[in-house]
Amino acid sequence: MRHLLVISGLLLAASTTVASNLVPDNFTTNPHKHKHNHVSNNSVISIQDVHVIEMDEPIDLGFDVKQYLPNNFNPLEGKNDINWKEIVLIDLPEDINLGFDTHAYLPKDFNPLKGKDDINWEKVSLIEIEEDVQFNFNIQDYLPKGFNPNK
Repeated sequence: MRHLLVISGLLLAASTTVASNLVPDNFTTNPHKHKHNHVSNNSVISIQDVHVIEMDEPIDLGFDVKQYLPNNFNPLEGKNDINWKEIVLIDLPEDINLGFDTHAYLPKDFNPLKGKDDINWEKVSLIEIEEDVQFNFNIQDYLPKGFNPNK
């Protein structure tokens, strides 16, 4: 599990580095005024500087949908006519039938919530178990010759 977190962190760092190299230095001053991709390797971008542009692209279904709609059709008609304060929502409990009586298998006066809050989590000590991850391939086959991760 710990190795998965380390690998996820490395992938996040790598993707952040790649993304930061794709954004020009003067992006924060005027993000809409770029004609070329000037990249600086030492620029740091905060999340507030990221601008998302949503493109509305027309969808071609291969036929005219207006032929199948009524005359003067308005998809937004009545959109705000519902008064949600007047609508009463009812939560119906589900009856689950297991095909047998569960009470026959439980102790007398069984309460599934008894002792729920009896655990003092401050006294519980957690032990982290070291796991060895075994790969079914030789990672040296996928690295360049003479690769040194400490360089």
